[in-house]
Amino acid sequence: MRMKFMLIALVAVCLIGEKSFAQDLHYSYYHFTPLSVNPANSGAFSGSYRVGGIYTSKEGSISDRSFKNFSLTADAPIIKGLRKQDWIGVGLQADILNALNGAGNLSPETTQNSDEKYAQNWSFFKISLAYHLALDKKQSNILTLGAQMNNGSRQYAGFNLSDTRNGIINAHDLDLENFKQLTSSSSSTGQQQDQTKFRSRDLGVGLLFNARRKNSDFRLGVAVDGILKPKNGLLSNSTSTSQGGVSKDSVETKLIGLNIHGDYKIDVTQRTSIEPSFYYYNMGKFNAFNVNSHIWYQFNPEQEFRGGAGLGLRNVRDVIVYLGAKIDAIQVGISYDLNVNDRTLASSGLGGFEIAARYVGVIYKKPKVKPIIFCPRL
Repeated sequence: MRMKFMLIALVAVCLIGEKSFAQDLHYSYYHFTPLSVNPANSGAFSGSYRVGGIYTSKEGSISDRSFKNFSLTADAPIIKGLRKQDWIGVGLQADILNALNGAGNLSPETTQNSDEKYAQNWSFFKISLAYHLALDKKQSNILTLGAQMNNGSRQYAGFNLSDTRNGIINAHDLDLENFKQLTSSSSSTGQQQDQTKFRSRDLGVGLLFNARRKNSDFRLGVAVDGILKPKNGLLSNSTSTSQGGVSKDSVETKLIGLNIHGDYKIDVTQRTSIEPSFYYYNMGKFNAFNVNSHIWYQFNPEQEFRGGAGLGLRNVRDVIVYLGAKIDAIQVGISYDLNVNDRTLASSGLGGFEIAARYVGVIYKKPKVKPIIFCPRL
């Protein structure tokens, strides 16, 4: 029944996302960034703590301003809830997106005439809290409510109108044009103003349902972000200003974002398991949909070593190849995007790659052994 529901959800979301654009700030191997997908994932695992990281580089074959993003994440179930079968989880995540690579140190002449350096530097720090409500004493069915605070800053420097951040060569980018308007006064005053920085604070909430069985694990969740409408770019909210341009106090705010995700892990045999999953993200007119499936195989039944491979499809735009391995509590993975749309001619099909790793630790309590007194007569 769950597999049938999963297939219906995948088809429905695929029809929604087929003619839309993907959000490039979302990872292809999102399985390693659970707190980015849903704050309710905080502490939603078997273990004492979980730490991981992921690095991505995309669009490098199209532009020298490729996306190079890095995230670190850590979460843990910390204390019991109001009932003994409930628990509370916390999570932390730090994101660094599109590093400047020295663009902020360029001279105005170099900044205006060079395409060789990055134009953006986004950094975010997220803290999340989740309450896991077990619907039965055996914790077979769990409903989780989570919330996440996001403090971040976005720095723009050295924008060029031929930038390809949208994945389209020579795209018309309003952010870039408005950046030029913001910094155009530097030519008349002689002052260097080729950097603009915005700070933002956001709130996200999420809901997660988890059904755990002996040979299967089903998860379905939904999350919303952008609740506090943080500053998101350089595009003016007003159609006109007194100066006829754009001011720092009149920037666009982030739209409400919607995440829907699901996965179903099932053990086919003692050594083989499959994991079909999907992840859908919507923000305004932009949609991203990633449907994928993994197969895991235990090579030696006496050792905790599994190898995995998978395929995914995002918005009928990218084919994603996954490779991974699980060694005891350590999991590593690599993904590679292959362009299959109109960008293929420019990129030769090479969209980008991601490298990720995760460790799930277990802290054991030292057992208290009652002393045994032997009778001297024995």
